[in-house]
Parts: sequence; C-alpha cells; structure tokens
Amino acid sequence: MKFCIRDDDTNYYTAPSVLESVFGSIWDDVPITLACIPMISPDSDALVEPTESSPMPIEENEELVSYLNNRLQAGSVEIALHGYHHDTPSGNPEFVSGEQLAEKLKDGRDQLESAFSDDIQLFVPPHIRLSNKGTRAVHNEGLDIVRGYGPRPREVQLHPKWWASYAKFLAFYARYQKEFRYPFPIDYGTHRELYSHRLNQQTDLDWCKRAFDYIESEDGVFCLSVHAHGLNQTGQEKLEKMVSYAKQYDPDFVTASTAMAEFNP
Repeated sequence: MKFCIRDDDTNYYTAPSVLESVFGSIWDDVPITLACIPMISPDSDALVEPTESSPMPIEENEELVSYLNNRLQAGSVEIALHGYHHDTPSGNPEFVSGEQLAEKLKDGRDQLESAFSDDIQLFVPPHIRLSNKGTRAVHNEGLDIVRGYGPRPREVQLHPKWWASYAKFLAFYARYQKEFRYPFPIDYGTHRELYSHRLNQQTDLDWCKRAFDYIESEDGVFCLSVHAHGLNQTGQEKLEKMVSYAKQYDPDFVTASTAMAEFNP
C-alpha cells in the first residue's frame, strides 16, 4: 500500500516555523504534499489572519519560498495548488461559486511553478468542494484532484469513463457511507481523484486506524489530510502516532502525485 499526507493552506502568511513544528519530525521519512494558496485575499477564510488590504502572492514571502525550495531539494515536500484567493464569493467556496476559474487556475499554477522548483500536478479544492464548472476548469488545466469525499452528482462530467468510475464510487459509498474513503485513486477519464481522511485534534484516532487497516487490507492508498495552521499539540501528537502506526505495516511513503502516478488498480 501507499501512504501520503496532504496539508492545506500554506500561503503568504505562513511562517516556516509553523510547518517545521508540525512536520519537522516526520517529513524526512514521509514527504508532505503542501496545498498552497497562490494569492490569498484579505477576506480569506483560511486558518490565518490576513493583515494586508489586498491579495498577497505567496512568492513575496521570501523566507517561506527559500525554506520550501530547500525542502523540495531534500525531497521532503511537493507543492499542490489550493484554490487561488481561498475566499467564499456569494457565501460559497471559491471553486463552487467563483468566477474566472480557468484564469485563476492558470495564473495560480504559473505563480507556484515560478516560486518553487516543482511542477504542479495536483489541485486541492478549498473546503474540498467543487461545482461542475470548477471540476471542468481543473481538468482543462490538466490537473488531478486530491480531496476529502468523492464527487457529487452535480459534478457529472461528459466522458464515458466518468460513468463507470462513478458507479464504482457509488457502490463503495452504499456499503461504507462516510466511514472510510474510497481506497484507490479513481480515473474519471478527464482527470484522476484521490480521497483523504481528515486528522485534527478532534479526530478519533481509533477510527483513523480502522480506516488505515481497511485500506491496507485492500493494498490501496491511504491519504491523511491536516491543516498545520490549526493543528494544536494534541493534533500534532495524533499525527505522529498515526505515522508511527502506519510504519508497522511498511507502506510506501510517497507524495500524493506519486501515489496516483504509480498506482495501477
């Protein structure tokens, strides 16, 4: 099986010390997929407190960019695209009700690839939610998706493979509901998706271990999602315990993009 960790909301306001405190004891063994906000807005609902009155590009945090490029060279992280402004236009997540999504995806991807020595292959939707329009914009940009739950019917894509793949997902959901995530990346024809199990200070660690055990029994991909900005000491301890638990089974610790690229169901 494969094991990966996805962390959301790295942005202009992120101090390297935040990432170091959460992942410093982990990422030499387990690479982290960092979902980065390229142009965080002053009204963003990410887990930070914006202090500027205009959107701020992540590349202007020179300390963070230098720090992450060193981590990229060490193989500790990969960079993914996490929305654009990470705001809530009309009260909904950015890639549900936002406008000019294709332009934002291209510009956000270009910004991250310019700032970091990494090719952007993945998109993580803010609030793990996408509309049909948002999904179409993502796959038109040639990105795969890492999220929490699977797609909803409103995200129907007009590709023959979508229907067969979604039928497999529905059969799984009918059996397990929200207890576990689908254990494999799914190829929808237009793009691939990987689903994550959320871990924070409230997470039932026994549930998380059961989910891992299920995916290990299927020889699948277990993806754990966290938010370093909001992870307190209790949450960090749970993360470290979950990684220690996984190590007993000797999975392949990989980035999320590697998990999708190397997985052959």
